[in-house]
Amino acid sequence: MDLWRRSLKKISTSFRAFITRLLHDRRVYVRLQFGSALGLGIGLLIAAAIISGILGVAPARLSDFLYQPPPPTGQVVIVAIDDASLKEIGAWPWARATLAALVNAITPAQPRVVGLALILPESTSDDAVLAAALARAPNVIQPVIGVEATRNPPRDHAFPRFDFVLDPTPALQTSTTRLGHAMITPDADGVVRHVWVAVESAGRRYPAFGIVALQAAPNRAPDLTRLPVDDAGRIKINFIGPLAQRVISAGDILRGRANLETLRDKIVLIGMRSTARPEDFATPLLSNPRAYAVEIHASVIETILGNRFVVQQNRLTEIVMVFLLAILAGATLPHFRLLTAFALTIIYFLLYLGYAFQMFNDGVLVQPFYPIVALFLAFIGAMIFRYFSQERRRDSITRLFRRYVAPESIDQVTTDFDEGILLLGGARRAVSVMCVDLRDLTRYGASLTPAALFDLLNQYAALIVAAVFRYNGAVTKHTGEEIMATWNLLLDQSDHARCAMHAALEIKREIVQLNEKKSKERALKVGIGITTGNVIAGRIGSAAHADYTIVGEIVSVAERLAVKPERSIFIDAPTFAQIGDEFQTREVKPIKLRRETDPHQVWQVFLPMELEEETDAAVDLPAAQI
Repeated sequence: MDLWRRSLKKISTSFRAFITRLLHDRRVYVRLQFGSALGLGIGLLIAAAIISGILGVAPARLSDFLYQPPPPTGQVVIVAIDDASLKEIGAWPWARATLAALVNAITPAQPRVVGLALILPESTSDDAVLAAALARAPNVIQPVIGVEATRNPPRDHAFPRFDFVLDPTPALQTSTTRLGHAMITPDADGVVRHVWVAVESAGRRYPAFGIVALQAAPNRAPDLTRLPVDDAGRIKINFIGPLAQRVISAGDILRGRANLETLRDKIVLIGMRSTARPEDFATPLLSNPRAYAVEIHASVIETILGNRFVVQQNRLTEIVMVFLLAILAGATLPHFRLLTAFALTIIYFLLYLGYAFQMFNDGVLVQPFYPIVALFLAFIGAMIFRYFSQERRRDSITRLFRRYVAPESIDQVTTDFDEGILLLGGARRAVSVMCVDLRDLTRYGASLTPAALFDLLNQYAALIVAAVFRYNGAVTKHTGEEIMATWNLLLDQSDHARCAMHAALEIKREIVQLNEKKSKERALKVGIGITTGNVIAGRIGSAAHADYTIVGEIVSVAERLAVKPERSIFIDAPTFAQIGDEFQTREVKPIKLRRETDPHQVWQVFLPMELEEETDAAVDLPAAQI
């Protein structure tokens, strides 16, 4: 939960930054134009795929996840010839007398309809016994199966025509019998999602088995003209979950163990539900991936009886939704980096999924496959565009500035570059510059090996750079004799002079501590100069070998202060004006640069220990020397 909250907060912040950039940065308009064109192109591509149907029924497998089993009406009961019944009564096929006994046991319970979902085309010696039992039942439905279809329907919404049908033997077709087709035809991917409302043969129309069961039930007859039939004369089945459907074992009824009151005033379907005869079909339900024929007939009845029809979203609306989603993703994703764009894509998908589930509850089955493809293509296209237009350059900027700022500051620096705050072509900045002179190390060159000299140099350089980074400075120059750092250059810092002062004092203090661990001959004294003023900052060099540097008079002044022989911390007048009385300072002799007539005022900054040493020395001097 915390992860999602942080992700949403980050996306919200990114959106606010996006709106701000939209109003001020022309690059945002470029990304917006490209993204919109990308979304439009993706929409056209997918619209062509939808209209042509090039993918067939494959996309339908994704929409199967939207199926949510509705609660049953309670008006349908399945009498299942299941494994327990076959084990107790005997293997299938049962004798007609056994089926007659089953019907005779059900009839006293006064069901509204008895649907015998069993194909019985052959005559047997005990047909009369079963026929007599069926005649005593109030309404009996028996199935027919179409054979040798001649062709597809000649026009939309027409029902399939068959040369003839396989129907029950005439001896079983009593006065109470009605016939309905029990044909279950899976889609091209093998999943049953529809049932034909009716089939025709020899000029006679046979409605679906479940529809005939409803027509036989008083006050339950559906109006076939008002059913949501598709172009192939089918309705979608809104499947009932297997655990919710009421089922009674046929063996329990024949052995008198069942409570027959549960059958009163119900539509009772008798059918196979046994693994011994696996006549089952694939369904869209995740909770019931396969269902027996009798269960499918029950779901047809429940769909109509509960008015839980589901229709496919019309093609125009589907195409419009794809266009809207593709253009939305295309217009927004190029503005964000990979992880944020991916999270935003997931949010778009979840929002669309919520819309899809709500539409299913309203009886409209949408197709998630094409919108998901649109989001995927928009994400890939946006990230490719962003990489070549921005990320590749951003990576080079990251590599450039990684040399100048602390690792924890690099993200902010590159973000400022993305938002146009940081310019590479040259910009005027008010900064504080600190120059640390290390040239005293060169006197060790004669007495140390090159490796030892550079080891010593690296110790002091690491100490200085760490102090600069702790106070959010940028190292703009690094040589064997000099390290230059700048504040308010890459990151906005209103107190840049104070940050530079704190860094200088910390460097001086740590060098003193480091010198205490070394011999007197190896102790190093550094000079530090700090100046404040305007510089011109920008990238210099080729794309492969570039540096970010500063140019200005205060740079020369800082270098001049750092090489003063006193080897202390010296600051100029603008720096002194900004730091006030916060630090121990005293004004010393001004300096003058070459080709300049006006001198620069200079102040020396002391560590507390240095002031104590000067005071102690003054106390010990003879009176004549004071």
